[in-house]
This record gives sequence, C-alpha cells and structure tokens, in this order.
Amino acid sequence: MTLSRKPPLSPRALTYLLTLVYFSGYLTRVNFASIIQEVVTDTGFSKSALSVIPVCLFITYAVGQIVNGRLGDKLDPRTLIFCGLAVSSIINLIFPFCSASLTAMRVLWAVNGFVQAMLWPPIIRIMVRSMSEQEYTSNVVLLTMGSTAAKVLIFLLAPVVIALGGWRTVFYICAGFGIAVSALFFLYRARIVMEEPLVSTAPSSEEKHPLPRAVWMPLIFIFLAIILHGALRDGLDTWMPSYLVEVFRFGNSEAILSRVLLSLFMLVSILASKWLYRRFFKNEVACCVTLFAVSTLGALLLFFFFDSSAWLVIPLMMLVSGIQGGINLMLISYVPKRFRAYGGISTITGLLDAFAYVGSAISTYGVAALAENRGWEFTTGSWLLTSALGTLCVVIAMQPWKRFFTLSPKQADTER
Repeated sequence: MTLSRKPPLSPRALTYLLTLVYFSGYLTRVNFASIIQEVVTDTGFSKSALSVIPVCLFITYAVGQIVNGRLGDKLDPRTLIFCGLAVSSIINLIFPFCSASLTAMRVLWAVNGFVQAMLWPPIIRIMVRSMSEQEYTSNVVLLTMGSTAAKVLIFLLAPVVIALGGWRTVFYICAGFGIAVSALFFLYRARIVMEEPLVSTAPSSEEKHPLPRAVWMPLIFIFLAIILHGALRDGLDTWMPSYLVEVFRFGNSEAILSRVLLSLFMLVSILASKWLYRRFFKNEVACCVTLFAVSTLGALLLFFFFDSSAWLVIPLMMLVSGIQGGINLMLISYVPKRFRAYGGISTITGLLDAFAYVGSAISTYGVAALAENRGWEFTTGSWLLTSALGTLCVVIAMQPWKRFFTLSPKQADTER
C-alpha cells in the first residue's frame, strides 16, 4: 500500500506532527536571540548593532505573516510549511560562516524571518479546517507549548554547546534537526487532509459570510494589544541575559540559563490560561484582561526593585514575560477560530502574528537603545507603561468582541 492510500492522520496525531514542525521552526528562529550576549563577547560588536539582526527577522517575519497568511488561504498549506522549515534550516547552516559581517548576518536573518512566516498561518488553517472547535481549542494549546518547549531546549542546550564547541555549533545542531523534521513532514504530508468535521455547527468551507462591521472596532484594539504583548514578550526575553550580566554581574552562561525559568513559567501560564478560559471566561479577550493586569502588577514591582536583588528581579521577570504565553494563546491562537464561518483563517492568523512581531521589532531594538542610553531603571519603566496600555486595550475590546462572536453569521449579515 502506498503512503497516499493510508488513512488521514487523526486530530491528535496531526497535532503532534504540526507541533514537532513548529518546535523545529522555533529552534531555527530563536537560537540567535538566545546566544546574542555570547556573540557580543566573541565578535566585539555592540549590543545595539547586533540587536538589528533579530529586528530584521521580526520585520520580515511580520511582513511574511501578511503575505504568507494570504497565500496560505490560496495555496496548499502543506507545501508552504515544508518550504518554510527546509529553507530556514539551510539558512541556519550557512549563518555561522557570515559572523564577520553584520550586513551578511542581517540579510540572512531577514530571509529567515520571511520563510519562518510560512509555518504558523498554514498550520492554524490546517488545524481549524481538520478539527471540531472543541478539538482545536484543546490541541492548539499543545502547539503553543511546543514553541515554548523549543525555547527551554535552546536555553538549556546553548550554554553546554557553547562550552564544548562555541556558539556557531548551536546553529549547526538546529539546522540538522530542522532538516530531519522537514523530511519527516514531507513523508507524512499526503496524510494531512483538510476537511470539515462530521458534526459541526459551523458552515462548511464553501459557505463563507462577509465579515460584519461589528468585528472591526474590537479587532483594532486586539491588534494594538498584540503589538504591546509582542514588545513585552520579546523585549524581556531577548535582553534578560544582558540585564543580569550588567546589573547583577552574572556570567554569560548563567544569564542564558536563567531564561529557562522564564520559558518554564510561560508553560505554566499557558496551562493556567487555558483553565481560566474554560472555567470562567469563554471569551479570550476577557481572559486577557486578567492576564495583562497581573503582568502590569509584576512590571510595577520590577520598576521599583529593578536593582535590589537578582532573587527578586528574576521571579518578577518570570511573571511579566511568562504571562505573555497565556496572552499569546488567547489572542494569537484562540481568536482565529472565531473566523471559521467567514473564511480567510490563514490570512487573519498571519495578521495577528504579524502585529506581535511589530511589537517585537520595536522592543528588541528599543530595549537595547534604552538600556545603553538611559539605563535599566528607565527601561523597566517602559515595560510598566507597555503592560498598562495592553490592559487598557483589552478592556476596551472585551465586550464588543463578545458581541461579534456570539452573533450567528446570518445575524451578522443583517448588521452589515
């Protein structure tokens, strides 16, 4: 029997495969950010000069999310996923050979950002179109946790690999793993079949309705909240090692390992947010009001005690950065399911993730510039302001968003 005649993957098996793909993609995306302090030490380039490299990725990733999100609704999403992971892996293989040139590193990482954007929107489209809403809500949590698990692995792996073979070896390992997973995905791609669940209250993929006017006001504030979320998530995550090195005199390897704590708390945040959503809210934006409020409280304490003790600062950074995992689950992973009846799932998913990386690009360079020119106290104050503004955005969007997703498509048509 040929592979093409084998039965389609079950929802759970499909989730495992797509999670492995996204896990691999995350390894080949965040590895540079995880070792940036080591690259500063090795090459002699300044933090602000090297920070442009992940900013290039964030910008092209954001643009790529829009372009590839749209393509994900028009082309075979399986092809986009395979090409994205395979090309990203090859770029990781080449990147260490270009470490003497800032321009070459920036160009390569910019291309990496664009091809990385071929993963998330098509993956979400496949999952939404292959699963019931209940299956999707449950399984997408595993997918989201897969990216965080990749961060944990790279933060644990990087110091050991750097000690044994230098920071360049981190890229070789990630590239090899990505190529292997690309090959595995190619072997199973024929068993990924998008089809509507047998029992569903949503209309079939052919019965698409135009978006109602009611969606745009809350969606604009969701976009703004996502920008602020991206700024907090990647601003703290990227520069925590530098913070600890400069303020508390940590070693580079110790500082990198401390980021494991951020990612582990992010896993806890994702699971806790899923429980809060199911138990109390059933409204992803309302759940984010609570999450952003907790983040703001943590940022306030971090601002007041930014240089008091590493044992206090690290837990506070864990809280502010880790809680972004739950916000990401709500706004990036759960929001797209509300568009099942309207089509364009890959497009809206790409837009949502694009706005997160707009915030990431601003914050990654902005944190480096603020820390160098105004110090870490001023920088922690910017995190407090960012979190407070995020809280305000989701408070404004909460009720209008609920009104949108509780309308049936036919009711929405009459309100257009």
